[in-house]
Amino acid sequence: MRKAPKQKRSREMVSRLLDATAATIARRGLDGTTTNHIADQAGVSIGSVYQYFPDKEALVESLLTRMGEQAGRRFRQQAKKVDIDTMNLQQVALSAIQFGIYSIRRDPLTYEMIRNWSRVPIHKLLDPLEQAFLVAAQPYFLKHYSNYPVHNLETKLYVVINSTIFTAIRYVIQDDSMIEEKELVATLSDMIVRTLEPVVH
Repeated sequence: MRKAPKQKRSREMVSRLLDATAATIARRGLDGTTTNHIADQAGVSIGSVYQYFPDKEALVESLLTRMGEQAGRRFRQQAKKVDIDTMNLQQVALSAIQFGIYSIRRDPLTYEMIRNWSRVPIHKLLDPLEQAFLVAAQPYFLKHYSNYPVHNLETKLYVVINSTIFTAIRYVIQDDSMIEEKELVATLSDMIVRTLEPVVH
């Protein structure tokens, strides 16, 4: 971004430009979107776009940052809605994975960004999501410590969260996967449980 939006009017303009970027990419796709299309969608001059963003890539990066923050909030809301504290680990894992896959599939913008994950700064979207998982998981394991006395919890959470996210992303963007979604979700859930459950000797 060229300049940080400090005044209310500037913040509103940046939000308007990001809304326009989101709507245009969802409709035209990443490759079919230009800054002129975004300016038209926002109802502003191209000069107004360049006042805040030097190019399309900067708009996409800022949009991904906003999408990541929104995704993190949605996940935390979902965790409260289903009350994960009352679930066992298998149920928590299944619920989170199903919600993640559904969220990607139902939103054309998210799907388009995920589909182009190697060409955009996808970490701007995924890092807040990873953080949301960690924030939700740590209190859960503290509350259920007697059932899941996990050593190296943070490391193991990092591995299972990122393994699950990237496997789910790859699955969703494949056109002709031979794996059934139900089977994938169950296998990922089993992996999470096996990694985090205590080893019985």
